[in-house]
Amino acid sequence: MNRVRLSAATLLAACLSTSLWAQTVEVKNAWARATVQGQKASGAFMTLTAKDGAKLVSASSPVAGVTEVHEMKMEGDVMKMRAVPALDLPAGKAVELKPGGYHVMLLDLKLPLQKDTTIPLTLVFKDAKGVESKSEIKVPVSQMAPAGAAMSHGGHDAHAAHGAAMAAPKGSDAEQITAIMKKQFDRPDAPLAVEPVTVQGNYAVAGWTQGGKGGRALLQKDKGAWFISVCAGDGLKDAKVLQTTGMSADAAAAMAKAVVAAESKLSKDKLKQFASFEGMVKIGAEGHGAHGQHQAPAAHKH
Repeated sequence: MNRVRLSAATLLAACLSTSLWAQTVEVKNAWARATVQGQKASGAFMTLTAKDGAKLVSASSPVAGVTEVHEMKMEGDVMKMRAVPALDLPAGKAVELKPGGYHVMLLDLKLPLQKDTTIPLTLVFKDAKGVESKSEIKVPVSQMAPAGAAMSHGGHDAHAAHGAAMAAPKGSDAEQITAIMKKQFDRPDAPLAVEPVTVQGNYAVAGWTQGGKGGRALLQKDKGAWFISVCAGDGLKDAKVLQTTGMSADAAAAMAKAVVAAESKLSKDKLKQFASFEGMVKIGAEGHGAHGQHQAPAAHKH
């Protein structure tokens, strides 16, 4: 009987210890980026402070098919985004998860994230002894960071473009595409320039620059609405690369030729900006592409 009581007491102590330890990881200013219909990925951001030091090892949410901890990091003069196995939380140091840095990536969204709602998010931490603990939080959904939250310091927001499909604005195809991209990425402190826009049937390639950097976006039209299909650099003026996005050989060749012609009068500096986006992200209206190392709209030379 004493042995049973001792075991129960030991179990209770262990549970209380784990619970108290979990509470030492403070979560502040959490928020998630609102999405539009058809968008299949977004990001969640917050500030984490571990009293005794810990690691954020994973995250999950019922609104997403896949939830990963991501890092945006400069490698040479190129900024890349990749999933990381763990995020160190040094003792007593506030670690910001923000656009353009570490963040929680919500992939394969099961429903749109609507502004002024909340989503459940479970964070899994591990202490120095390898003991894991979960923290379940409700994350407000917003179009932009709330007051006091960590902000991006430039570049495209990598999450706003993942699988983004928007209602078609008025105007020509080029005007619609420009309006869609500006609505998602234009900021007062970093205005987005979109030109040229090359349209070939239900495909279009748009060059963009922002804050001295840039890239190209491949868009497709479905049911009258344009959506961003691929983000890349010089690959989107190469017929062989365009074929890998699903275009026929003839359509890819015609698009590549049209893009080169449309950009023929641009300055060398502008073309260098377009080329600064390294790699390719396949996005599409139906979901996110690779879940490993990849480039994103924010992942260009910085």
